[in-house]
Amino acid sequence: MKCIWIVVQRLQPAYLSCYGSEWLDTTTLDRLATEGVVFDQCYVDRASVRGVRRSWFTGRHGFGGVSRTPGLLRLLWEHGVRTVFIGDERSPSLRGVWASGWEMVYVVREERLSELEQESLTAGCIQAATDWLSRYGASDHWLLWLELGALQPPWEAALYDEEAVRALEGAPEQPILEPKLGYVERDLTRQEREVLLYSYAGVVNGVDQWLGMLVEYLQQRGIYNEVLLVVTSDCGLPLGEHGVVGDVGPCLHEELLHIPLILRWPGGREAGRRVQQLVQPVDFFPTLLEYFEAPIPREIHGKSVLGVARGEHVRLREYACAIGRWGTEEWWSLRTHSWYLILPMRTRPDQPIPPPRLYIKPDDRWEVNDVHKDYPDAADHLELTLRRFREAAIQDRLAELPELRDDLLRITVP
Repeated sequence: MKCIWIVVQRLQPAYLSCYGSEWLDTTTLDRLATEGVVFDQCYVDRASVRGVRRSWFTGRHGFGGVSRTPGLLRLLWEHGVRTVFIGDERSPSLRGVWASGWEMVYVVREERLSELEQESLTAGCIQAATDWLSRYGASDHWLLWLELGALQPPWEAALYDEEAVRALEGAPEQPILEPKLGYVERDLTRQEREVLLYSYAGVVNGVDQWLGMLVEYLQQRGIYNEVLLVVTSDCGLPLGEHGVVGDVGPCLHEELLHIPLILRWPGGREAGRRVQQLVQPVDFFPTLLEYFEAPIPREIHGKSVLGVARGEHVRLREYACAIGRWGTEEWWSLRTHSWYLILPMRTRPDQPIPPPRLYIKPDDRWEVNDVHKDYPDAADHLELTLRRFREAAIQDRLAELPELRDDLLRITVP
């Protein structure tokens, strides 16, 4: 069994054609979506790139409590799976729990790009991956974890696809590759914010092209139909959709929490399937263990997504919760298929706590119409459930999750 797990850091699904974008033509990712399984509802549990990595490593929500479960990499090693990490020098994975336990770690550094005859860190990572595959791809039982940091600002000029951007209506003459992080109309103008969208899109196109080269290499080597190929992200990236650019202030909205998840089975089985169940990063831990036929610890919070990717009737979760911390501020959220509640819990000492916000899903994709006052009964029950979830998380009692009323779990809003 072989697996290539690709993390394109800070990738917003809204910029991918397979997730509904009518703006860009992301050829490679669209191809993988056509040949694979697309998870439409994958949301992070922690609004932090480092926090998400803790979820990967432990299979547990990192809201509270100490995990006594061995980490994912140790469990794979004990089961005879070779684990390899390839990423660039800016990767958050090089710090914290996710940094240890790999059999091999290869870090692409900017100072060595000339030796690799490449112009970008992303290109260097793809080359490092193909080099490793040329040596070990024919062997069995390996996990190649490939992280591409291209979309984490500042963006590399070598990845910006100027031709693709010029084809877009209203495209700027010059991109902004070192965006100002902060608040729109305070730290950057609306015009600068618009240029950022095009700039980000151009880099997304550049990353897609390099992924295409990796796929072409896999085909040439005869590995493409032997490997489980997964593409996802760690977190999205706010680009001013709700007035914030970057991780500078409270934002628990679509642009940060929603991440892509595309899974292509060996041989392209289940091609074209789309999954609407709620998935979170804690599910990656048991998914990899199941794929490599390793035992899955009972005390983790995640559930393998392979069953639903095969079309089996498996229920993963009724709702997905997330936490975000910005300095002294703490915000929580709860998402079902029909509702999305954002609940500020702590703010700065000199500021009052803002009221909860409620949005109807999936109609209000970008969370612009707060209906909290229009559906008070639903809002109150969702808030009570979220507060109970928070307390269970703090006390490490997530095996006793509070339930939602059946009428709030319906796909359509009453």
